[in-house]
Amino acid sequence: MTTSSGKFVGIDVAKDKLDIAVLGEKKASQVGNDERGIAKLIKELQVLKPILIVVEATGGYQRAVVLGLYEAGLPVAVVNPVRVRQYARASGLLAKTDKLDAFNLAEFGKQMKPRKYEAKSEAGRDVSALLVRRRQLEEMLKAEKSRLRTVSPKMRGSVERMIESLKEEIKRLEKDLDQFMKENEEWQAQEQILTSAKGVGRITATTLLAELPELGKLDRKKIAALVGLAPMNADSGKKRGYRKTKGGRMEVRNVLYMSTLVATRYNPLIQAQYQELQRRGKVKKVALTACMRKFLTILNAMMRDQQPFRYTAAP
Repeated sequence: MTTSSGKFVGIDVAKDKLDIAVLGEKKASQVGNDERGIAKLIKELQVLKPILIVVEATGGYQRAVVLGLYEAGLPVAVVNPVRVRQYARASGLLAKTDKLDAFNLAEFGKQMKPRKYEAKSEAGRDVSALLVRRRQLEEMLKAEKSRLRTVSPKMRGSVERMIESLKEEIKRLEKDLDQFMKENEEWQAQEQILTSAKGVGRITATTLLAELPELGKLDRKKIAALVGLAPMNADSGKKRGYRKTKGGRMEVRNVLYMSTLVATRYNPLIQAQYQELQRRGKVKKVALTACMRKFLTILNAMMRDQQPFRYTAAP
């Protein structure tokens, strides 16, 4: 890397390596995606003093380098890979290698100016780890329950013991989550605001607090886009396609989906909107997605105003 400032940097992340491209330079560099490689990268980027470093979210492999860059005081943005691919296609950048991807990320950063990364607090990271492990165990439990329907009689006992073991471990994690809330008054207060809305339980509330720290800090359009609930056009020429929602934070979208399902039955505001959309002929999926977006807007306003849910009028 050269030592000139005012640069945009793209980092393509893989499990074992990081490809780094500086916009305006011809060659990309590479370091290991490990403690030593990240330390070397940070040292070089501190000399470079870039305007923005753009990293693509890649299933968790980016976390160590993003946190390292952030803690070193470097400007870093984590971007949705769907947005980057769309940008690359629109720009005619069809070739794909790790190094070219890094240059594409740098160019994306310069043109699109993505929002800078805000690190979770240490408490947020702890809760995220608990929630991730709980989701993993829930998936394992679901698989074992499915296996129970087809397993041979000789193996049935083994599967049943595994199911009980998984249930116990999930209970232990939930006790850890309860203990965390008891010891952290700030999180407890925020959880109480969110759970005042019918449909939002403890898991949804803690997921929103841990995985969506921007809640209450952005406007409704930006928070919807962050979660992946902003409708996207699918038009071409005279053809008008369905509006689609995709990308965003899947773990947040998943818990919000379940909460909205409950809210369509027990939350008057969401129930009224759902029934009105169905009356107008909207299919269930479209109606539910619209209700998710509405529910998220309400929760965002609640966190912004630090006020519990109001059942008389939408925010």
